[in-house]
Amino acid sequence: MKKIIFHNIAIFSAIIISFFACQSSLNPQDLSLMTLAPVMIKRNGAEIFQYWEFKNQSYLWDTNFIPPLALKSFRDSLANELGQDTFNLISTMLAYQSASYPSVKTDNGDSINAQLIHSNTVGKIRPINFLEAQLLNYQLSRYPLLSHPTEFHGMILMHDTLNLIKVYFAASDQPWPPKPAVILEAMQKDLQQGWIFRSHLHNHYEPKAHHFLGILAPSMTDAQYYQFLAEDYKVEQALITNGCHTLEIRKDEFQKLVLPDDH
Repeated sequence: MKKIIFHNIAIFSAIIISFFACQSSLNPQDLSLMTLAPVMIKRNGAEIFQYWEFKNQSYLWDTNFIPPLALKSFRDSLANELGQDTFNLISTMLAYQSASYPSVKTDNGDSINAQLIHSNTVGKIRPINFLEAQLLNYQLSRYPLLSHPTEFHGMILMHDTLNLIKVYFAASDQPWPPKPAVILEAMQKDLQQGWIFRSHLHNHYEPKAHHFLGILAPSMTDAQYYQFLAEDYKVEQALITNGCHTLEIRKDEFQKLVLPDDH
C-alpha cells in the first residue's frame, strides 16, 4: 500500500500548495480532557479503562481549532524531523481520495482495503476534529508517539435526550490497545438506557522508515472488529486518525472491506 501511495507522489505534489491539513487555526474551545477528571473503571498497570461525560456542543465536531499541546508537539516534531514541505506532502498524500486513484492487482487484504479508501469507494477522509484531537492528545501526553508509539480505543456515545456525550477510553503503554472487554460491558448498560454508540475511534502510526504518519485505511483485523461492533453494539461509524486527518467509515460500508476470513 505504501508503494502505491509514494508511486504517485508526482500526482499529489501539485495540490500541496493549497492544502495544508495540519495548520493551526484560531478558535480556542472550552473542553480539555487533560483537566476534566475521567471516571476510572479499571486500571491494570499501564492499562487504563475510563470514561468522560460532558455536554454535546457543536465545537466538539469542529475541524477548525487550536491543537492541544501534545498534539501540536507531535506535529512540530514531525515537521522538524521530516522538513515542513515533506511533512505537508506526506500528510496530503495519505488523505488523498479520488476515483482516478490507480488500482493495483493484489491478494493482500490490507492493500485492497487501502485502495477502497483512496479510490473514494469506501469512507471519507477529512481533517481531524476537536474531540478526536482531545483523545489523541490525551494518549500523546502519556506516551509521545515518535518515541513511544501506542494506539488507543475511543468509544464515543451520544444521548440525544440528555444532550450528553460519553467517551470510553482504553489504552496502555503497548503498541496496540488493550482488549476493551470491561468497557464493552459498561457500554451494554448504556445502550439499554438510551445511549447510541456513535463512533469507534483509534489511531494509526508508522515507524520512522515510513515517515511516522499513520495510514488512513483499516487493516483486515480492524475491519473484522468493526463488523463485531456493528453486530453486537450497533456502532454507527468507525474512525481512524493519524493526528492530521481522520477517516470515517459508515456501518453500511463495513461489508465492502476485506476481512481475514476472506483470505
